[in-house]
Amino acid sequence: MIAGTSSIYKWIACILLVFLIPAFGQNSSSIESVGTSTANFLKIGVGARAVAMGGAYVALSEDVSAIYWNPGALARLSKNEAIIQQSNWLVDSKIYFVGASYNFPLLGTLGLGFHYFTSGDIEETTLSAPDGTGRTFTANDFSLNLAYSRRITERFSAGVALKYIQETLDRESAGTIAVDIGSIFETNFFNGMRIGMSLSNLGGRMHFSGTDLSVQYTSNPQFPTKVIRANLKTDDWDIPLLFRFGLASDVMKNDKYRLTLSSDVMDSRDFIHRIMVGGEFAFLEKVFLRGGYKFNYDEEKFSLGAGVNLNVMGSEMRLDYAYQDFGPFSNTQFFSFIFAF
Repeated sequence: MIAGTSSIYKWIACILLVFLIPAFGQNSSSIESVGTSTANFLKIGVGARAVAMGGAYVALSEDVSAIYWNPGALARLSKNEAIIQQSNWLVDSKIYFVGASYNFPLLGTLGLGFHYFTSGDIEETTLSAPDGTGRTFTANDFSLNLAYSRRITERFSAGVALKYIQETLDRESAGTIAVDIGSIFETNFFNGMRIGMSLSNLGGRMHFSGTDLSVQYTSNPQFPTKVIRANLKTDDWDIPLLFRFGLASDVMKNDKYRLTLSSDVMDSRDFIHRIMVGGEFAFLEKVFLRGGYKFNYDEEKFSLGAGVNLNVMGSEMRLDYAYQDFGPFSNTQFFSFIFAF
């Protein structure tokens, strides 16, 4: 009777994870603030495992990439970890993430992460030289995160991250400070279903400044030496405020196999809420196959990936790969390496 009840719980968990959360808001209407935020690289997930699972990761942040997804989950890590990620993004742009976490007994877990986006070289064009001036420039953005997490109880942990965000376009730049908060709770039903929540990028607005905004005008063409200097002002821009809520559960688990399903709903000030579902199949906790799907996205839909756990000279390492479909923009690929120490 107990075994049969456990089996029923597993299937109920599957239904909740795969169908219930994506059902929320399928008829949601658009909002007027679409496309009004800056530093949008902050919306791009990190860690090939998380990306392969469609970004449904707020309740499944079981590695150092929790610095990005949910700082409250860092305290759940059994070992200290470091991560290096390189991603080929759209139109030759690239995204990098490096981070590390360290557990201090009785105090909690600290994490440090660096998230970097670069556009690569962009050819400069002007009204007078629409075919190009021969000069190139770049757009580079980064965030530096310092996170702290602590177990409140055996099943509940919470955390906060302070971050500095900077966006640079050629010779102009803007920066601000923001905060992430998150928590994760492990239930005693549905095979220890995890419930995760996070609020990311709660902070100031960004105002651009730089040398190209300093201009000069000749007030009278007959007296070209009389010059008026001025500084152009830009509007203040919001950073993307992201709220995530998710569930994750091991719907099948034994000595050899594990099947984990997860589902997230994400809301923001500048787009309608989005839904992500993902799954991971593990064999002996050594080889992993993953997949995910996104709802309410314009182009991003499905993602796939794989990973392998290695033990090299007594140290645990994990190599992960993710492929993300991007519709007419081809695809993006993520590679990440996690080292436990």
